[in-house]
Order: sequence, then structure tokens, then C-alpha cells
Amino acid sequence: MKSIKLVLAFICLGAGVFAQDTLIKNSGELLTGIIVEQVDGYISYRGELSEELTVIALDQILLIKRANSPAEVFYKNDTLISKNGAIIPVKILEISPNSITYLRYNGHIQSPTTTDPKNFLLIKYSDGAIENFSDFKAVTVLQKDQLIELAQYDANVYYKTGAGVIIGEVLLGISSVMLYPMVAGITIACVKPTKLDNPLNPNNALLNSEPDYKLAYAKQAKKRKTRDALISYFSGIVGIIGTIFLAVQ
Repeated sequence: MKSIKLVLAFICLGAGVFAQDTLIKNSGELLTGIIVEQVDGYISYRGELSEELTVIALDQILLIKRANSPAEVFYKNDTLISKNGAIIPVKILEISPNSITYLRYNGHIQSPTTTDPKNFLLIKYSDGAIENFSDFKAVTVLQKDQLIELAQYDANVYYKTGAGVIIGEVLLGISSVMLYPMVAGITIACVKPTKLDNPLNPNNALLNSEPDYKLAYAKQAKKRKTRDALISYFSGIVGIIGTIFLAVQ
């Protein structure tokens, strides 16, 4: 028992040592380190491999992501609209006649992206202002990799596993003392979702007009459905085991 506690202590210590917080400045610069304090409109942090403390005003920060905690987002999304109708929520950092630099946070920290304005029809800023690129003569549509990235983002946000699947998996988990419910539970979790459209998805129309978008969206939706279904299934198993345990006490 003592050896197990010692191992767990080392694991926790290691997690504390290597866990890093991340700050993203208004310029898009990524800063990593350990946040020490956040108070009175300022945040102080200690950089990687440094003992020096740095203080930054919160109005210079777009996003704070503490290790193992939800992100704090201090900006409103702007919207990029492509020629093929894709609607992409981003934070515009810089724009010039030849490039657009933007930040996109979808649950994962990533560096800003720079792209050609010719890929888009317009930008709608969070304050309602509009930047129109329709005067460009050589406007292109989103490429395959861009459509796939957009589809994965949209599926994570807008695909919802059906309530019937969730309830059914919980009930199958509860009754999994027999073999058949276990097989059924795993089978249901692995079946591709059939209902992909969601009126709240601004890119819903791309499911019908862009095969690459639909394929990537369906793959990501299946991952979400499988995860949600298995969590529900094992919740049912835990519930029935807990009930039996309490009953025999």
C-alpha cells in the first residue's frame, strides 16, 4: 500500500512539474509557463525554464488556458465567409492586401494562421463591420484540407448524440450481467450516426454541397457518438454494480 501511495505521489508531482499554462496575446503570440496570480486586471506568470516573473495587463490577452482547466476567452469571434459558403468563426489578428492572419480556438491551442484574402468573400467583425473581398478577380474556394478542418470543428460543436442512444446505452449497461446487452451496447456505439444536419450549424448546407466536408463531418460525428454512447453504457454498468454493492452491505 505504501509503495502504491509513493507511486501516485510521484505521478502527481510529475504532473505538477510538467503541466504548463498558456497565454495568447492580442498579437497572437503564445506564451507558456506557470500562472502565478491574476488580480486587478493583471496576470503574472513565470516562463518556461525561468524564475523571472512577468506581468501583463489582461486587456493585452486574448485567451488563458490553464493546465487541466477550461480556457478563459476574452474576445468575440469574427466571421470569415468563403466563396462556397463556409462560415468560419475566428479572431482576426491582422489584415493586409495580401494576407489575413487569424486565431482559431477549438479546444486546442494552436498558432495563428495566415491565408490569402482571395480565399474569402468577406469578413464580418464582431462589432458588425464588414470587410468585402468580392472585388478580387481570382477568388478561390476552400481547399480540401480546409474543408476537413472546418467539418471537424463543426461536428465537435454542433453534432449531438441522440437522447435515445444515451438512454438505451444506460439501460443496456444496467442489464449487462448478461452477454447480449453487452454486444448490443458496443454495436450501437460503433454504428455511424444517420442524422448529421443541425439548423444551428452555420455550415449545414455544406453537408449537401461539399462531399469532403460531409465525409469529415460524419467521421468526427461518429467519434463523438461512440464516445458518448460508451460513457453512457459504462455509467449503467457502474450504476448497477454500485446498487448491488450497497444491497449486500
